[in-house]
Amino acid sequence: MIMLQPVTKENFYPCLELEREEWLFVGDAYAVLAKAYLYRESSMAYAIYLDEVIIGMVILDEKGTEGVYEFTDLFIADDYKGKGHAEETMEAILNHFIKKGAKAVRMQVNKENAIAIHVYKKCGFEEDGAVSWNKDFLFMKKQFA
Repeated sequence: MIMLQPVTKENFYPCLELEREEWLFVGDAYAVLAKAYLYRESSMAYAIYLDEVIIGMVILDEKGTEGVYEFTDLFIADDYKGKGHAEETMEAILNHFIKKGAKAVRMQVNKENAIAIHVYKKCGFEEDGAVSWNKDFLFMKKQFA
């Protein structure tokens, strides 16, 4: 079962050891944790657990704006890719935001990241037409009710 747990001093080093060969779309664990630290007033890094094993990380917006929450830098370690864990993780992320009263969830994804775009669409996200500061990215959004 997939669970999200905040990155703490207890799971910090195991998060750093997550192995990924491809860094094209999301930075390594060090970059993700550095970004979470920079935005710590509004966001938090979460370890993605499959039962007791850390299999990935994600940064979640903890404050939201007008009921719209965001996430970024979602990645799953190489040994756990292609097994449906990204969809399960998305369900956990969406439930996290629903508990906060989210009206919608949005994120940016690299236009070339076809696998992630497919997963997000499968989870109910749609391109929202917003313009990213970086033309290589597009925004996707999932509305609730």
